[in-house]
Amino acid sequence: MMHTAKYMHQILDLAIPAYDELFQEIDVSGLVESKGIIYFWTDKDLKSRELEINIRKELGAEQQLLKPHEIHDLEPHIKKIYHGGVLYPSARHTRNPRKILLKLFDLFLKRGGHFEKQNVETIKFSSDNKPIIKTNLNAYTFDKAVIACGAFSKKLTDQVNEKIPLDTERGYHVHFKGHDHLLSRPVIFLNRAFGITPMEQGLRVVGTVEFGGLDNPATKKRITNLVNNAKYLFPELSEHYDEWLGFRPTLPDFLPVMGPSKNYKNLFYSFGHHHLGWTLGAISGKIISGMVAGDSTYLNLEPYSSLRFN
Repeated sequence: MMHTAKYMHQILDLAIPAYDELFQEIDVSGLVESKGIIYFWTDKDLKSRELEINIRKELGAEQQLLKPHEIHDLEPHIKKIYHGGVLYPSARHTRNPRKILLKLFDLFLKRGGHFEKQNVETIKFSSDNKPIIKTNLNAYTFDKAVIACGAFSKKLTDQVNEKIPLDTERGYHVHFKGHDHLLSRPVIFLNRAFGITPMEQGLRVVGTVEFGGLDNPATKKRITNLVNNAKYLFPELSEHYDEWLGFRPTLPDFLPVMGPSKNYKNLFYSFGHHHLGWTLGAISGKIISGMVAGDSTYLNLEPYSSLRFN
């Protein structure tokens, strides 16, 4: 656990600065808010809460313990079921991640990037170890390639004889339209393991962990559970809309895979960021591009190597 915490912290500590570099290139006004995030809890499982706080303190994470009246002062609309909480003041959230993604995509194209939307079917290698990627439409030979396909990455890594135990933690989402005024920042209710974020689309309620693979249908009772939990905190909520299921690519040690393939030096991986794919997107891109370019780094990248599973 401490190994995972240490090496998640190493990249989480760089996550916001990495986004700041990108945000110098695009306009994110009105899309990013710096109001922190609140975790709160009841008086059950307090040993777990104490352990979490102590680990983050040991790692140097900025946190501010909150008493019930302080939670109420920050978020007065939440039902008063809590006995304590913690504010992570340096955290940010976005009002609409899709809009930011599209701005970054436009920047990529303006900088000379080229985008092809095709289904990759196989990866093979030339006599000099260059990746040959065959799609449903064509075949391409590259000097170097990166597999960054989230929960679907295992379909490709299996082809190059890498036994990476990637699975998917399926997470569910719903929106309550027109209720984003009830919160100023994201909050997570730890006892029931779900979170709520104020978005342009309304209040986004997310949570649950379901090891259900890539092909099974959504589990309706998990949506019902999310809706009931949200209405427990905010009894005034009306009917929800917009249900969907996301695939969180997860590995047994809860660390991502970033680095070269075990067998092919010109093939690189960047996937397995579990619940923190959006958070770690910018720093992961910076790390993997540095690896591809052969740049040196002061970071210890060994804990993210696929070799740990082989």
